[in-house]
Amino acid sequence: MPQITLSRSQVESLVAFCDAAKSEKFFIAKDHGAYVGYSTGPKPEQQCLFYFKGCNPAVDAEFYENARRGFGGDDFGERLSLTGHKETLANADCKSVRITVTPRSIRIDAFA
Repeated sequence: MPQITLSRSQVESLVAFCDAAKSEKFFIAKDHGAYVGYSTGPKPEQQCLFYFKGCNPAVDAEFYENARRGFGGDDFGERLSLTGHKETLANADCKSVRITVTPRSIRIDAFA
């Protein structure tokens, strides 16, 4: 079951990036790697992406197999509301957010 933990500053970066792009949604995707974030184009400055462990094509030689093992063979993209992240950031005690992906669900938990 793939999981990614984003620090408070990473969540702040994602929310700020989405706000600047006037988007109320972020996404979880598996295509060329597996990641959470938002993109307005192909250039690095047009992206705010956080890769699941072992699934970053820029640093992980086995990213394709790792993503396939964790998420299956088909590419996908799921858009999710940013509201939960904004509510999490309103709580000063929140230090991180964990996103867990299963074949049937996406779960987001905040931790102090």
